[in-house]
Amino acid sequence: MIDEMWMRGWAENHGRFSADLDRGFAQIAGAIARLRRRRDAPDTDVRRRIGV
Repeated sequence: MIDEMWMRGWAENHGRFSADLDRGFAQIAGAIARLRRRRDAPDTDVRRRIGV
């Protein structure tokens, strides 16, 4: 009985869970892209880049 209730809850909320995962992966990919852009920037002076 508990298994059936769990499966029904999973089926009802699976779309929302998948959307949350997609958003999370998109945010991680965006953060990595920003880091790569910063790393590949022509400004190679690390102190100036980090604001020291």
